[in-house]
Amino acid sequence: MPCDLPKIAKLGDACCGCGSCAAKCPKGCVGMVPDAAGFLRPEVDPGACIGCGGCDSACPAIGERTEDAVSSVCWAKSCDRDERLASSSGGIFALLAHEALRDGGVVVGAAWAPGFKAVRHVLVEDEGRLEEVMRSKYVQSSVGRDVYEGVRGSLRAGRRVLFAGTACQVAGMRAYLGRLADSEGFLAVDVICHGTPSPLLWERWAEHKERVAHTALRAVNMRSKTTGWLSYSASYAYAHDAEKDGASASPAPEPDSCVFGKDWYMKAFLANACLRPSCYACPAKRSCGSDITLGDFWGIQSAHPEVDYEGGVSAVICNTPKGVAAFEAVGPCVESGESSLERVLPGNSSLVSPVAPYAKRGEFMRDLEGGMGIEEMMRRYDFRVPLAQRVRAKLGAVKRRVLGAVRGLMLGSRST
Repeated sequence: MPCDLPKIAKLGDACCGCGSCAAKCPKGCVGMVPDAAGFLRPEVDPGACIGCGGCDSACPAIGERTEDAVSSVCWAKSCDRDERLASSSGGIFALLAHEALRDGGVVVGAAWAPGFKAVRHVLVEDEGRLEEVMRSKYVQSSVGRDVYEGVRGSLRAGRRVLFAGTACQVAGMRAYLGRLADSEGFLAVDVICHGTPSPLLWERWAEHKERVAHTALRAVNMRSKTTGWLSYSASYAYAHDAEKDGASASPAPEPDSCVFGKDWYMKAFLANACLRPSCYACPAKRSCGSDITLGDFWGIQSAHPEVDYEGGVSAVICNTPKGVAAFEAVGPCVESGESSLERVLPGNSSLVSPVAPYAKRGEFMRDLEGGMGIEEMMRRYDFRVPLAQRVRAKLGAVKRRVLGAVRGLMLGSRST
């Protein structure tokens, strides 16, 4: 006789899409199915469900969690400038990942799927593939059952695992692992998360970029530092143009790149027009159980004017003794200094508070789900910043330049 459906089948917009419920189900009767906007949601086969409650126990949106503690807060950046420039912020994740791999461990993070139309979590076991999980990807990543089982299997085999994801993904992985999550071999790193954009919107945007370029994407970097860290760019590279006879390929074109504030997809993301519904009431912020929280130290010019932020600086929040030990292990490769949550929060309010939805989000998502083309959506939604906000931004830029000049004088006086 079929049992009552579990709570995860009735979550609605509270679902985070982490996939832990599907991975936990012993009968495999929970599938993650995309909704009209491309967000994955659980779908339960009532005929196969045995009512064990495993799926509900693994869900970050059900039940209460303990607030994350704070063991230490600091600004930090890799001493290797090239590594720093290749990262989204200060290069700290790369250092933690190298450390795990050198010890025979596994690194798990978000990577582009073939074709650059979607993002999914993968397990990386060698340095040659670490590039796949580097840098921020502003699309919701899917975490498949194979990833959950791979993490569990690696830990049971005595291997170290570094798992990186959003707070809800970390909370889901920890709930899935149970006691294994508290083992010395498991290190959870969550990122300061603004929210996760619609996979469907990204897919259509990527297809639009390919139509305009008349060729396929071969690389995407949403956090290119060619224009600097504070004014990063979204960069798209395309496949080589084959010669007419197909005998050889022409040189690769220069990347299609523009400052993030001029890239329409990035504007839609930062305007909070396309985020998953649960992101506006995130259940896992500062309560996901991560060992380390990483993010850009936005506002470091004011918080720490003595720091040279060229190339990027990370905010590193160690939440557990395990996190402190992991950060100390990469200490010889890091330049860092003590800070505080009070100094991090002005530039990273989404660390503790969900963002507010775009005023026309409902209309925007209906147009997307209804099949409106990207070109029409770009005309209808330009996300132009209000005049008052532009004035404040210009005043802020002047302030940053002044602080930068002061910092330069301070650094110069130190070297003399």
